[in-house]
Amino acid sequence: MDTYLTKYSPAQLPAYQLLMGLGMLLMAIEPITWLVNTWFEPAHDSNGGWIFLLCTGLFFWSARSPKQTVTGKNYKKAIVLLLVTAFIRGIGQIFAVNVLGAVALAIDVYAIGLLVALNDREKPLSAGWLAILFAFSLPLERILQRLIGFGLQHLSADGACMVLQGLFADVQCAGIRILLAGRDVLVDLPCSGVKSITLLLVLYAALMCVFRPTLFNSTAMGLAALASALLANIIRISCLSVFIAYPEKIGGIDVLAQPWHDLIGLFCLILAAMPLALLCSRRDLSIASSPNAQGRAEQFKTSPNHNHSQTQAGKAKTLAALSFTILAAVIVVLPRQPLDISDARSALSLPVYVNGQYGQTVDLSNQEQAYFTQYGGTALKMRYGDNSAMLIRTNSPLRHMHTPDDCLRGLGFEVRYQGIRHQPLPTAIYLATAPNGAQWRIAVTFYSESGQFTTNVSEVVWRWLQQPHGTWYALQRITPVSTPESEASEWDNALFAALDLTSVHFQENPHAKPD
Repeated sequence: MDTYLTKYSPAQLPAYQLLMGLGMLLMAIEPITWLVNTWFEPAHDSNGGWIFLLCTGLFFWSARSPKQTVTGKNYKKAIVLLLVTAFIRGIGQIFAVNVLGAVALAIDVYAIGLLVALNDREKPLSAGWLAILFAFSLPLERILQRLIGFGLQHLSADGACMVLQGLFADVQCAGIRILLAGRDVLVDLPCSGVKSITLLLVLYAALMCVFRPTLFNSTAMGLAALASALLANIIRISCLSVFIAYPEKIGGIDVLAQPWHDLIGLFCLILAAMPLALLCSRRDLSIASSPNAQGRAEQFKTSPNHNHSQTQAGKAKTLAALSFTILAAVIVVLPRQPLDISDARSALSLPVYVNGQYGQTVDLSNQEQAYFTQYGGTALKMRYGDNSAMLIRTNSPLRHMHTPDDCLRGLGFEVRYQGIRHQPLPTAIYLATAPNGAQWRIAVTFYSESGQFTTNVSEVVWRWLQQPHGTWYALQRITPVSTPESEASEWDNALFAALDLTSVHFQENPHAKPD
């Protein structure tokens, strides 16, 4: 492949290469469009565009350097990988899972790296690790937050509790809540550690791509990176807990405010990266290149048998490439039949009258109607004077459940997470600022038909994976920020009572008491 690329201009490339490129392009257009949109849509809050630029820079840095050796195995391996991506994209197309098509792009990067022989250049890169690095241009942090965030919350809380109990006597721990000196510290979803793990793994993948260690060394360093990320997050939570409980020790600084909160996180992230940097500084880390590589390359270039075999195999390659292109065209037109469509047959209802105000139904936006029509689920909005409520029901939370900041950022709002209120129902609080400057208090509670309550989507997904056929609800309340906190809480409580949620929560949590 590389020999032809050096001999021909793009217009003179062999037919099989043009056909393979056309097939790859057909299958990649939609995933690329979706992926690029995630970089710019505020709802995804993704830094994937910067990682893509890093991958592009590394690729051209290596590909522009002279080739040191030539092997005949890369082409066959790349073809197998492209067939794998075709299968993955077929599954993603049928089940309407965009992220599968985007994951296949990472495998494409691996195949291209093999065809260009990045590993055999004067400035070598590992094609496999470049593909892994590219995978972080996907909204992986958001995906991991949903899938493992709840488990990491508990793991980080348990670790921080052990540290604090070794330093202070007045420490009480209950799940993800830590009580220190009478102050309640909650290890909520933003503190799960997913962000620090993701950032550290991006650094790890970039270093592995450049240094190309052995499998044993890369595995050892990967485990070290994960352990240091988790330990750094435990240290961060412990520091925040101490400074929240004893602010006088740092001059009364509010560590939950900016820039202090992010500075503490940055300091702990630097600590987490130090073991990885030390391990990569070892001289025997990289894979040594063969001293006879250049000789083999010259022999490969001048071998008449090689040229003859390339001529004989030309027709077979063209036929295989044509078949691949036809397969790609079939895959992109496959009908979509997503499995996780939620039941939307029965209608939702919100109370007609809440806290002295009659409700008025608010129409869903065209985007919301199209979304729920395609993937099922049911949503209902009602306005009660200055306040509003939105109820969503689904048995497919991976499709429909999201926090208010996900959708509001997409509408141009600036959203800030304010924390959690535990009583009378677990509630996450957000402050949303509209483009026109209007501010709103957004409160959301997630609950299941079996009486499980939570404040974050991660726990919803965690519990839903254990009971996949369960139904979940998201109850969102919107009040003007000018409304006194006592009145907003009173309205929330009236809505809970009208929906008969408080009694269900108390049955599930007999020790729960109102604030």
